Amino acid sequence: MKRALSAITIVLFLFAAAYGCAKKPSADDRVLARMSNKYITLGDFRKRIEKVPSYYRNMIDKNKKRFLDETIVEMMFYEEAIRQSLDRDKEVKQVLVEAKKKILIAKLIQKEVESKIKIEDSEARKFYEEHKEEFKSQELWRASHILVSTEKEAQDILGQISNGASFETLAREKSMDATATRGGDVGYFRQGQIIPAFEAACLKLKPGEVGPIIHTEFGYHVIKLTGKKEPSVEPYEKVKAKVIEELKKAKRSELFDRLVMDLKSRYKVEVEGDVFKSLELIDKEKEKAVK
Repeated sequence: MKRALSAITIVLFLFAAAYGCAKKPSADDRVLARMSNKYITLGDFRKRIEKVPSYYRNMIDKNKKRFLDETIVEMMFYEEAIRQSLDRDKEVKQVLVEAKKKILIAKLIQKEVESKIKIEDSEARKFYEEHKEEFKSQELWRASHILVSTEKEAQDILGQISNGASFETLAREKSMDATATRGGDVGYFRQGQIIPAFEAACLKLKPGEVGPIIHTEFGYHVIKLTGKKEPSVEPYEKVKAKVIEELKKAKRSELFDRLVMDLKSRYKVEVEGDVFKSLELIDKEKEKAVK
């Protein structure tokens, strides 16, 4: 009997201890805000912040009070809508059905397509080796210029350069735009990146050559081509992300098409050709009537 009582006492003690541990409140259980019979705990609020896209989270961290107010307003609106039985409104029900349909379809695609897209590094490297020509860098040009407001100024500068003056020094002294501090350096560019007249002048030059004066909406330019990079195949590590994205895109399309075909077979999809043709005829008649 004593042994039985001891055993019962131990069981009750362990149960009490376990119950006590389970019920011990945490910091997240603290109530942050109340609204009638509803409340928001600290944990609820933190979870809500975690669900927000990362690019908004920094903004919320700086103004949590505003986000809390917006959360409360949302709760109030929802409760009032329920109180007014708007959830039973026919139009609302239809919208909810459509929303549910889209959510479930998105979940199915995530499960049957997105979650099955796995790209191994060996697969990516093989694709890169077989498609190297697709990962060539574009031809690049580098130029410097001196921008002035009149053609006379430009002609004078061009004459000084012809007589041996430093292009970079003149650019720092005479040029009107921000490149003056860099000796007129525009940097590297590819076709289509800069104004057409400037680009056309650069393409006629060889590295180190100074071209004739050109006029644009910004003023008069004296241009010097300072560099040129021929197209070359980018190293794998540089284009790895692009390679993987290409493979993912192809695999996504393949898995999606396979899912569609499997479902068409499973649900025995048939389209009545004659009925579809009659639909097209009806549409054409409507178009004629409108015209």
